[in-house]
Amino acid sequence: MKTYSFTSAVILGLVFSFLFGNIAMSKVMAESGIGNDVFKVIASLYGITNSTKDIVTIVNVGDETKVKLYTSGKPTSEGSDKVSYIFTFPNVAVEDGESYKVCTVSVDNFKLKCENGNNSPLNRPEFVDINVSENASKKEK
Repeated sequence: MKTYSFTSAVILGLVFSFLFGNIAMSKVMAESGIGNDVFKVIASLYGITNSTKDIVTIVNVGDETKVKLYTSGKPTSEGSDKVSYIFTFPNVAVEDGESYKVCTVSVDNFKLKCENGNNSPLNRPEFVDINVSENASKKEK
């Protein structure tokens, strides 16, 4: 029980520090955030194995942050080495070229792994692929 509480506290702390550390004040019209013109980021985690632990995925756009949790052993991910999440940011105007950040942190090692992107001028979702396998993290070292 203490390990679960500690893990939850660490993840919650990371989420709040990420949220308050990345506040930006620029908002210019490109994707208005109204109606069908909503900024979307599709984050795909791949390289998932039976030994993959829970993973928190965090997406930050301007002054908005969204979080999703991948739970290991979830029936929807069994038999697949990847999972995708759609993060939507309604009521957020995102300028062409404005940056966004997608980060993951695993309860296995608590290392933050981030990918930066820029809003494309095309009216489509942004796509980010992140390899969460242990082999990828060993190569990065």
